[in-house]
Amino acid sequence: MTASQLANTQAHKWQKGHSGNPKGRPKDRVKELLKTILPKSRLRRSEALTMDEINTIERMILSLELADLQLLAKTDETPAYAKSLAMAAIIDMKNGKTTTMDRLRDRQYGTAKQSIDVTSDGKPIGQPRQLTTEEAKELIRQLNDEY
Repeated sequence: MTASQLANTQAHKWQKGHSGNPKGRPKDRVKELLKTILPKSRLRRSEALTMDEINTIERMILSLELADLQLLAKTDETPAYAKSLAMAAIIDMKNGKTTTMDRLRDRQYGTAKQSIDVTSDGKPIGQPRQLTTEEAKELIRQLNDEY
């Protein structure tokens, strides 16, 4: 950096006692909204769930019976995430589906390995086969006819 460049940057430095952000850090609008809706006692208890807590809830949902899921869905103190998972599982069960449980199982334990058998005439594709002498002569004749 040259002397003139250095002198030019000196004029743009923050002055002592002055902030580069005079309005300060923006307020968390969600917390402000919750403060107006929830009483202070409820607000203190409504901290965000950790990943460990989320994983525990998901594993718990996978193992509960219908009656326990219903109780979990009805209890006011149940976190919204657990409540919504319980309700989704109950609705799926009533409709004869397993979508919620399948997704939770895949998220917690990984998707089950799936294999696909691709064959052609009972032989695996990609395996070279030996041409008979007649097939080779016919192939050569067709290639010569095209060119």
